[in-house]
Amino acid sequence: MMTLGGNIDKVRRLGEELHNFLMGRGSILRSLEELNEKLDSLTKLRGSMESTVSQRQSLEQRIEETEQVERKLRAEVGEIRENPKMKEYMQIDSELRELRSELIRTGFSRLGRPLKKLISISERGDYPLQIDVRESAKEYTKKPFTTFLKEEDGYPRLKGVMSALSNAVSSGKLALKQREAKKVSERNEQVVRGESLAKIHAKAKELKHTHDGLLVDRETADLVQRLKDVRQKGRTNHALQKELRTDLKRTLENERRLDEQIGLLLREIEAFVRKFSGTTPRLQLA
Repeated sequence: MMTLGGNIDKVRRLGEELHNFLMGRGSILRSLEELNEKLDSLTKLRGSMESTVSQRQSLEQRIEETEQVERKLRAEVGEIRENPKMKEYMQIDSELRELRSELIRTGFSRLGRPLKKLISISERGDYPLQIDVRESAKEYTKKPFTTFLKEEDGYPRLKGVMSALSNAVSSGKLALKQREAKKVSERNEQVVRGESLAKIHAKAKELKHTHDGLLVDRETADLVQRLKDVRQKGRTNHALQKELRTDLKRTLENERRLDEQIGLLLREIEAFVRKFSGTTPRLQLA
């Protein structure tokens, strides 16, 4: 086995000696010139391969580091969640999140577009709407559950928004499709007259009061903030890991392509040496 890494110069000298010996023999001379060109290309490809391998190894190391960070952050999250005070807080927080989902499921997800259209035509002056109702509508489109929690018993602001929305639909000013207009009317009927959200509102306000009371405790507040910080670090680390894996995939593809090009050149050089020496060399990069 003959390695090419330290012997490129030897092969090049062989080509030069044959070049001098075969001056005037055009076709053979051209073959030798092609050999020199291939050796030059091989030298450049080898440099590119070494750089690519170094880059791949660096990326693999950095990915391993992000995986270590991920394991550390997971362990820290587990430690925080095991604290008795944090368990109580997270239970309340989980119930609030479930109530938020329940509120959205009652129909708020379908009211976003009609409410935005109502706000838009009001701001353009195309439809009369009290300023406080318009501001309430804006809040409900941005943070429906948070706004709902701030309501007094009977959620009068929401009822005012829904009544205004229903009137705008009836007037035809919103230009909604028949099916969408029907959904708005049904939802208004449920909210304004049916008191369908009363149970959610009462339970949510009770839980929010307990939630805020728990945060008065300094240790609990610190744990909650620490958990938020750790989760943010986790998101940042995950984004970095995703970016590194994308770079690694691209680098591996580049390494594969270079390996194919080098293999092709080695086979061509082997064929040339075999032609002039009668031997069958096996070349490889050191």
